[in-house]
Amino acid sequence: MLSMECSMWTCSGSDADDDLLANVQSLQNQLRRTEKNLQTVEKELSSTGEHYGHCFNEVIDVPLEDFVQPNYDCQGFSSCRKNSGRTFHQDFQRKCNSYSVSTTLDKPVEENEQLQEQLDALHEQNASLTSQNRYLKNRVETMNFELMQSKTKISYLEAALATHLINIPKLKEQIVNLEAEVSAQDKILKDAEDRLDQNRKTAMEREHLLERYQKGYKVLKIELIEQSKQGKRAQQQRNEALLNVEELTRAFMKYKAEITETLEKAKAEEVVLGERLINCEKEKETLNEKCISYRKDLDILEEQLRQLKEENHNTKEEIKGLEAKNTEMTSMLSQSDQKIIKLESELSEKGVVLEEKNALLSENEELRALTAQQHNHLKLYRQEIEDSREELNILKTIISQLSLGTSEEFKWHHFKHQLLSSSAKEATSESCGESSKPLIADLSIKLAMKEAENQKPGANLTVCTGAEHLSNGIEGQENNRLCDLETEPVKLIRNPGEKRKCQELELISKQFEKVRQKFQKEIEELRTKLIKADDENSALRTSMAQRTSQFQIIQEDLLKKASRTSSLEREIRKKSSQLSALEKQLEEKTIAYSTAAERNTELELELMGKNRCIHELETTISEEHEKITSAFENEKLLHLEQHKEMEKQIALLRTQLEKKQQQFIEQDKIISILQQEVINKQHHIESLDGLLIGNREEMENQNVKKDQGLKMLESQLTEEKIKVRQLESALKVCKEEVALYLSQSQENKEMFENQLKERSEELHYLQKEIKIKGQTIQDMSEQNILLQQTLHHQQQMLQQETIRNGELEDTQIKLEKQVSNLEKELQKQKACAEDELRRVEEKLCLAAQEADLNRQKVDELNCTISQIKLEMDQCKNELTGMEKEVVQLQRDGANKALQINQLDITLEEARSELNRKANEVNDFEDKLLQSETCHRKALQKIAELESALQNACGELKITLTQLQELQGALQNAQSSLEEKNIAIMDLSTELRYCKDEIEDKKQELLDMDQALKERNWELKQRVAQITQLDMAVREHKGEMEQQIIQLQCNLEKSELEIKECNKQIESLEKKLQHSKDELREKEFELLQRDQEINQLKRKK
Repeated sequence: MLSMECSMWTCSGSDADDDLLANVQSLQNQLRRTEKNLQTVEKELSSTGEHYGHCFNEVIDVPLEDFVQPNYDCQGFSSCRKNSGRTFHQDFQRKCNSYSVSTTLDKPVEENEQLQEQLDALHEQNASLTSQNRYLKNRVETMNFELMQSKTKISYLEAALATHLINIPKLKEQIVNLEAEVSAQDKILKDAEDRLDQNRKTAMEREHLLERYQKGYKVLKIELIEQSKQGKRAQQQRNEALLNVEELTRAFMKYKAEITETLEKAKAEEVVLGERLINCEKEKETLNEKCISYRKDLDILEEQLRQLKEENHNTKEEIKGLEAKNTEMTSMLSQSDQKIIKLESELSEKGVVLEEKNALLSENEELRALTAQQHNHLKLYRQEIEDSREELNILKTIISQLSLGTSEEFKWHHFKHQLLSSSAKEATSESCGESSKPLIADLSIKLAMKEAENQKPGANLTVCTGAEHLSNGIEGQENNRLCDLETEPVKLIRNPGEKRKCQELELISKQFEKVRQKFQKEIEELRTKLIKADDENSALRTSMAQRTSQFQIIQEDLLKKASRTSSLEREIRKKSSQLSALEKQLEEKTIAYSTAAERNTELELELMGKNRCIHELETTISEEHEKITSAFENEKLLHLEQHKEMEKQIALLRTQLEKKQQQFIEQDKIISILQQEVINKQHHIESLDGLLIGNREEMENQNVKKDQGLKMLESQLTEEKIKVRQLESALKVCKEEVALYLSQSQENKEMFENQLKERSEELHYLQKEIKIKGQTIQDMSEQNILLQQTLHHQQQMLQQETIRNGELEDTQIKLEKQVSNLEKELQKQKACAEDELRRVEEKLCLAAQEADLNRQKVDELNCTISQIKLEMDQCKNELTGMEKEVVQLQRDGANKALQINQLDITLEEARSELNRKANEVNDFEDKLLQSETCHRKALQKIAELESALQNACGELKITLTQLQELQGALQNAQSSLEEKNIAIMDLSTELRYCKDEIEDKKQELLDMDQALKERNWELKQRVAQITQLDMAVREHKGEMEQQIIQLQCNLEKSELEIKECNKQIESLEKKLQHSKDELREKEFELLQRDQEINQLKRKK
């Protein structure tokens, strides 16, 4: 909506700008035409003034500037100026024709008056045109101002569009999040469905189990009835047998049979009662454990609910904080973008500046290098100039002495001394005799020149001029010096003494040549020595590099050996720790054996005490049975109350589901209303587009009607202002509607999230209920299993009691024999076990001693390794010192040979030491290997000892169990013998009591049968309750499945709505992109038009 309205508004604004520019161009054309017309008028006036000068004497004072428009810088003129220009031109043409046609001069006064009137009209027209120009200037300025305002509005709208564009990815992210949440909820629903299927399967399986148990229970009942009948028959048979025995063995045997029967019944009853007590205790413990587990589960669930609530609250707060942060980040990003643009512009400027600075720095460095070179050249030149000046002074003295002619020998000796001194100075100034060559050449050239002077004595006056030329032109070069000497004629007197002097000079030159040759030889020798020294240095460097590489290799080997020693130390420590652990285990096992023996004695005493407690527990069983029955009834009542509460909760959930369905229907209606509103808005936008098209057509018609330009422009401006305001109001309305739509969508989204959360909570709650019901079913099945086990135990006890009566008498005799044999075997086994324990202890002592020896060896090896490490550090320090000495050797060229010999000696010593240490390390490694082998052997011995100990422990355990069994058998036999003796002594007194007890026990058996019947009735009731619960569970499952189907339908609807929203968002994005492109094109067109306007202004 916003993009369409913005595009329409920009289109209308661009059309108005086009019309204005067209009007401006037409007005400019009109101005040019008027100027041309005025120029033609001026020409015609000038032509008429030539022919009729006497008629225009009064009009000469009028300047031509009044005919010309003073200001043509405006952008538009009215049509009246055009018309006035045309009428003026036509009038002048007519007047000129009248002037050309008329050949008489009868009416000059009238023509002058007409001309004056025309001039007045022209003045008035000029005044009106100036006023119109000013008015049009003001109008143009107002139009420019309005254009600026429109541009600002466009920029503001672009900013608004940018904000909306920023909001679009947020909406996309929200939609993606909703889709992810919907997918997660789908997964949760699928998991719930899978769990429901699993629960159904388990319920079916449990139903099958119950049916099986019921069938087994019926079979057991039938078997019990048959066994009871068989027992009655057996009792009848036993009674008949007893009567026969009484007849045969008289009264004693009768007494004996009755006593045995009574004793057997009493024992059976005691065993049954004890088992019942144990079962009751087990049931109590199981019930208590279940209660504790249920309470723990409830606490855990409550904590989970609290955590979930806290997490939901935290997530909401985090979402709010993230939204605020997003807004802040968007603002920060906009600011950072602006800053980045500024910084990039600054960086570009600074980059240019830095490039310039770098160029200047490079130029400065080059200039500095040039200045340094120039300074060096200047120093050399100055030295050479000084040398040349000294030579000039010498030559001047020679010339002055030769000119005088007196004291020739003295002057000759002085000249020789000066030459020698100058040659000596130059020889010392040069390095290694290389400067002797040019000096000898100078001397030879001087001698030749002196001979030429002997032949040419007329050139005395040119000496001073040549010397001055030398002093001014010398720059320190030796070749120039030679040239100057060639141009120096010397005045010599034609005498034989002078020839001698020349010969002496030749001898001196020969001596100089010899000296020069010596210097050359020495220089060549020095060069050869330098080459040799360089070769020796290179060889020394290579040897040092090789030695350093060897040292590095040796260091690496030593480091590897050190790492190996450290690893060996770690292994030795581990093995020592293992040995200590084994020692501790042996000690613990010995302690455990002693404690086990003590416990056996204590258990024997405890068994005696527990046998006493059994009689006391029999009295408490009846009380506990009553308590259990009362607790069972209370649990039934609680279960019924829970069932009622569950039904109430199911009804509440149904009402909540109905409300939520109504809410979904209302949301669907709201969405349909919003869609209709969107369609209406689109129609409104299309109508606005039609209006804008009509406006464009009107603007084209107005362009055709340019004569009424200014008046129509004013009306159009007012209309356009009204339209702009309308569009702005429409934009505001659209913005408000979009904001409302967004708020409504957010509210709908929140409602949807809340509903999903509530449904997930309901699902969790139903899952918990299903779990609770499953647990109750499991408890019922466990109780049924326990009842079946009790029945099996009772049957087994009845069978065992019948068998034991016959076996006890046989076992008594056998036990007495076995006891005697076992006592003998025990004595033998004890002796063997003691011997084995002694051997094991001796082996352990030996192993401990070997471990101590190994530890001592390891400590010694550690000490040696530490010493080796210290020596290695010393060697490293020595190597560093050697490297420093090598550096000093490279610097000091004179003492290289001595230091290299010393280094060779020290290196040989270091190598010998390293070889010794390597041998020591090898010895230590051999020792370590030996110690490892010994350690492995010790470990093998320890393992063998451990296996032997384990075997001995197993044998001891077996013997202990046998002893316990034998002790129990002996105790039983002793107790049975004692009881039998006491019973035989008290038969006469107890026969009467036994009959009464038999009758009481019969009554108790009848009571027990009644209790079993009651139990069976209770089991039937429970089965009925379970069936009812199964029906309720099935009904609840059907309702839940219907609810899940409804939820899935609602989810599909919501997904379709989300897809439609995504499509709408994509269409809006396309429209926004289209509007952006149009805005950019229009901005480009506006810039072009502004440039054209500026060019036109400049031309004017």
